[in-house]
Amino acid sequence: MSTQPLAQVLSSMHSDIRVVPNMLATHLWSSLKSQRRTSGKPRIGWGGGTSHRGDLELIVDVVRELADEVEWVFFGMCPDLLKPYIHEYHTAVSLQTYPAKLASLNLDLALAPLEFHIFNDCKSNLRLLEYGACGYPVICSDTEAYRGHLPATRVYTNSSEEWLQAIRMHLSDPNASYRMGDELRETVLRDFMLRGENLQYWANGWLPD
Repeated sequence: MSTQPLAQVLSSMHSDIRVVPNMLATHLWSSLKSQRRTSGKPRIGWGGGTSHRGDLELIVDVVRELADEVEWVFFGMCPDLLKPYIHEYHTAVSLQTYPAKLASLNLDLALAPLEFHIFNDCKSNLRLLEYGACGYPVICSDTEAYRGHLPATRVYTNSSEEWLQAIRMHLSDPNASYRMGDELRETVLRDFMLRGENLQYWANGWLPD
């Protein structure tokens, strides 16, 4: 399992459940390059799969409120409620090309909203790792999945007001925001790449004692 909450939920199904945290493949994620301040307005975005409709609908009012102030960029999925307010939509790509595509969005700020429920609590911090490998500053929901030492701005109530406050805080001091992105990237590259001790840790998780 990739998380302790998931292991706990499924603990009655097997006597030997091991938690092996998600890591990123070095050859895909360790050398990504993204650019900042590539547009006249800040580029704020999200990237992910098609199972996040409810999560993205959390920020409908936020996207609408900031539509004239920022460029909204969505990759992989965009609910119909958001489409009138976004500036770019990029369709899903293969897993092999996903990292480079995510980095090519050149986001100034990346969002990771998650609804508060047990399914999301069992998820891993993979979204933060992917954003971090791109050097993106991140605002995320304060769910079990995203707690820990990864540097990101956490939204505790998932209210539109708190999301707006967090975004405006980042926009008011871009340099501080970018430093947070740099710190996140350093942490991801140091602690969450599939190499060295991490690779051995994964092997130990799959092999018998």
